[in-house]
Amino acid sequence: MVVDADTKNGLPAVTIINKRTQAGTLSNETGRFFIEAMPGDTIEFSMLSYYKKDIVTPVEPANINVYMTKRIFGLQQINVRGRNYHNDSLATREEYGRYFNYKKPGAMDVLKTLPANPVTALSYLVPSKTRKRKEQFHEQLLYWEKEKFIDYRYSPELVQKMTKLESPELDSFMLRYRPGYNFLQNATDYDLLLYIKQTFEQYRQEKGEK
Repeated sequence: MVVDADTKNGLPAVTIINKRTQAGTLSNETGRFFIEAMPGDTIEFSMLSYYKKDIVTPVEPANINVYMTKRIFGLQQINVRGRNYHNDSLATREEYGRYFNYKKPGAMDVLKTLPANPVTALSYLVPSKTRKRKEQFHEQLLYWEKEKFIDYRYSPELVQKMTKLESPELDSFMLRYRPGYNFLQNATDYDLLLYIKQTFEQYRQEKGEK
């Protein structure tokens, strides 16, 4: 039978192959198996999350226990974000779903769609031909989903950590060098940090700082 080397419990569904004949089988629910082999044949045992193991069949018929060792996979460190943008986006769609067929939003409706981030809200107040073309509330919703995605990744906390700037200078810098949605959609965390670093160097050069 095939067993876990640590727990000594039988392992079901282990793939077992005679490398000479290429005949194969699977262990049953208790880890037991049967396979035909000649003396000296190499039998390979493999299973996801375990190291492969080869045994050579003995000269005399025998009952063999095969002990398989678990593989330990090392994972790179990752940063876990406290909020889920996708879930937030779905919640926003559900909240404003009844407005999708609304012909044109009134002033109060537009104000309700403004994001909480003051930098994003400020950018809305700047005249924009692109924004004027967004007559339908559905398009407004999609537009602000993208803006909130930018806020989600290009956050004041991250930019301040990289630049050491304080408001209101921080707000001015973020508004001036605000990245686009398409860039952030494909950028890795490293790409974003590099972008902040490069734009901050450009910002300092334009101010005449060293």
